[in-house]
Amino acid sequence: MSDLNIEDVKMNYNAVWILAKREIRAFWRNKARVISSLAQGILFLFIFSGGFSSLDITIDGVDIESRAFTASGIAAIIILFTGIFGGLGLMRDKMFGFMKELIIAPVSRRTLMFGRTLGIAIQTMLQVTIILGLSIAFGFLGYDINLIWRVLLVLPVALLASIGIVGMGLIISTRLRDFQSFGLIQTFIIMPMFWMSGALFAFNKVPDVMQIIMMCNPFTYSVDLFRLVILGVSFFPFWFDLLVMVGFGTIMILIGAWSFNKMEISQ
Repeated sequence: MSDLNIEDVKMNYNAVWILAKREIRAFWRNKARVISSLAQGILFLFIFSGGFSSLDITIDGVDIESRAFTASGIAAIIILFTGIFGGLGLMRDKMFGFMKELIIAPVSRRTLMFGRTLGIAIQTMLQVTIILGLSIAFGFLGYDINLIWRVLLVLPVALLASIGIVGMGLIISTRLRDFQSFGLIQTFIIMPMFWMSGALFAFNKVPDVMQIIMMCNPFTYSVDLFRLVILGVSFFPFWFDLLVMVGFGTIMILIGAWSFNKMEISQ
């Protein structure tokens, strides 16, 4: 095997971390993006928690305060928006020529993809931590001391959930050729996954048809596992939530890696 072929399949972990840091720094330096992301989360917290405050929610025989139910769902939803938009950021690099520079670098495309995925996943973890911190500060989740370790425990869940979502964003961004198509993506993929994830509506309080749709949404199980960690209750068994999340993440990353490898960069 030639050196070129070896280089094509090797994973450069140092390059992965460098690319991940680039994604994190690019996000942090874009103050408008940081502020808008946090403002969106806070807006969701106050609007949706107020709008659904009169609902009676029971999960596995346990009464759940509606504000805590909504806050835990909003924290999970941050992953969906950040992951998809982060993956679509690949289009920006393609349009402004940065991707051309990366492609000719002496690292494999798989290294490039994993570096971007890791960077966006860490972004989502940071934002989830901030939203949960605000939820606790404003009293949405109460003031139980156990919330400290629950927030720490939810970070691996956020990382696992973000991998599949970022993979989906990469698949979409490698196929799209212009930003005008983004509106269609938002309408037909992101918003249905948002509304049908159970983040705002209790699974056992919706009609049977909607329950079936929610069960077909892979992100539903990420939201459910979030609630299990934060609130201690869930609609589905822990092992089933975890199985779906691992399966979805694996499939999305594998397809994303294949799509990234086949991506053509216009000259």
